[in-house]
Amino acid sequence: MKHFYIFDLDGTLCDSMGFWRDETDHIAPEQYSDPLIAEPAYDKMREHYRNDVQLKPGVIEFLERSRELGIHMCIASATRRDVSEPFLVRSGLLDFMEFYIDCWEVGAFKERPDIYLQSAARLGASVSDCAVFEDAEYCALTAQRAGFFVVGINDKIAESEGANTDVCASATKRSTRCRTPKAEGETRRFCDVFVNNWYELTNV
Repeated sequence: MKHFYIFDLDGTLCDSMGFWRDETDHIAPEQYSDPLIAEPAYDKMREHYRNDVQLKPGVIEFLERSRELGIHMCIASATRRDVSEPFLVRSGLLDFMEFYIDCWEVGAFKERPDIYLQSAARLGASVSDCAVFEDAEYCALTAQRAGFFVVGINDKIAESEGANTDVCASATKRSTRCRTPKAEGETRRFCDVFVNNWYELTNV
């Protein structure tokens, strides 16, 4: 059994991808570097996190069971903490986590393994003793290539529409939206375990 868990947030622990789709589909990739265009979308997402976004069914039960087993956990997300903070507080997720780290803090997005490697280091864990939980194909692939045990969580939005799985923007190079074709068909290929919901998952 792995002793350290690294969780993605959007589409993995919570059902937020539909809101991201609705609030960002009008923004072109190159426009994320323009705060006059991007920040209003983030403001709307803060309100969704505050009022609308919900945990996926079974998440709290899984986290409680993991905590009882002595597993150390964190969230590693592409979403800026100042955007997701209302949901993190409202949902109680932070009660289970040792820390929240985001790609903006790290300076690289999930097409690179930096956030997973930094999470493992902050947890005091070896890569081989960590499980990464993701819904997105490219994230699962990145974690797998870095040597992590990968658990795939199916997300209905990504599965049905190929929705953007993260709103990714690099402050130093470029802006991009990362998309996944079909979550179940593609993500599964890069996972050691793949489940349709949290109730199917036992500790890994």
